[in-house]
Amino acid sequence: MPRVSVICPTYNRGRELLHTLNSVRAQTFPDWELIVVSDASDDDTDDVAAEVAAEDRRVRLLRTERFGFPAGPVNVALRGIGGEYVAYLDHDDLWEPEHLATLVAVLDEGADWVAARSRKADARGRVTETLDPLTLCWHPEIQLMNPLFENSCALHRSELAEVVGGWRESGVGLEDWDLWLRLTDAGARCTTLLDRTVTLLHDPGTRQHSLPCAHEHEIARLPDPRAARAAYRALTHPRHFEAGYEAATADLLRWYGGLAERGELVFPRGWEGGAEALPEAVRRHVRAVAPVWSNLIIEPKDDHVALSMVLSTMTAEHARRYTDYFRSTMHSQMEFYEAVLPPGSVVR
Repeated sequence: MPRVSVICPTYNRGRELLHTLNSVRAQTFPDWELIVVSDASDDDTDDVAAEVAAEDRRVRLLRTERFGFPAGPVNVALRGIGGEYVAYLDHDDLWEPEHLATLVAVLDEGADWVAARSRKADARGRVTETLDPLTLCWHPEIQLMNPLFENSCALHRSELAEVVGGWRESGVGLEDWDLWLRLTDAGARCTTLLDRTVTLLHDPGTRQHSLPCAHEHEIARLPDPRAARAAYRALTHPRHFEAGYEAATADLLRWYGGLAERGELVFPRGWEGGAEALPEAVRRHVRAVAPVWSNLIIEPKDDHVALSMVLSTMTAEHARRYTDYFRSTMHSQMEFYEAVLPPGSVVR
C-alpha cells in the first residue's frame, strides 16, 4: 500500500490537467497513489488522465456521476484509498517537487495534520501573492474565524476523514474550511509550515470566485432602508478607514498576543522572533488586506433592516459561531461600529 493517497477532483480541465498531474509525478517522495476523480467530465479530461495512468501505475482514473462540486467525487475516492496519509490537490494547482516529502516528515513526527505555505499565480504563471506568514499561525479559535489555507496545501492522517464523516457535500462550496473546522472540533491539531510548496491558480474564472455566500454576520440593525443606507455610507467612507484599521489591529494584537502569552498559539515552522515578532506582523497584515467592512450587504428582515458582513462559511451553524466569537472578542471593532454608525443604529 502507498503511504500517501492523493485525491485530485476534476471537471472539464482538458490537457491543462497535465500540469497538475505532472507536479505530483515530479515529487521527490515517491510512495504515493494519485486518484484523479472525474466529476462526469464531458470533454477530453478523462482521456488525459487515462494517458497519464497508462504511463504511471501509481495513477488511476475514477469517474463518478455528476455532482457539480468537488466534495462528492472526493468522498467517492476516499472510500477506496489505501494510503496512511491523504492529500488533496485541486485540478488547477501545482506542487513543488518537495511538497509531499516536507509534509510527510511532519506527520511522521506525530502531527495530526499539516499545511504548507502557498502562493497565487495567474493563468500566465505570474505570481500575484504569497501567503502572509501571520495567516499560518494556528489555534482552534483562529481556525473558527479564518479559512487559513486551501485544500491543496494540506496532508492529514487518513483515519481523520472517517472520524469526521468525510467532506460535507454542498453546492455552497467552502468545503476545505468546513473540513478543517470539523477536524479541529474532533480534537485534531494542525502544524503549519512556512515552506512555500504550493502554487494556487488565481483567476476570476475559477469556481472560487463564483461561489454563493449564503450566510452573514450582522453588524447593526436599522429601522428602515434609508437608515441602513446611511449606516452603509458611514461605515465605508474613506475618512473612517484609518480608525477601522486601528480597531482591527488592536483586536488582533490582543487576540494573538493573548494566545501566545498562554502558550497556545502554534507558530508556523520557520517563524522567527516568536511572540515578539507578532506586533509588526499584525500591523503589516492589517495594512495589506482590504477593510473587513468592504463586503457589506443591506438585508431587509421581518422587523428591521440589517447591515451585515457576508461570510464565506458553508453552514449557518458555523456563521453563528463566528458571530458569537466576534461579538465576545473583537471589542475594538465593536466600539468602532458604535462610534461610526449614525444614531438609530443598534450595533449587534
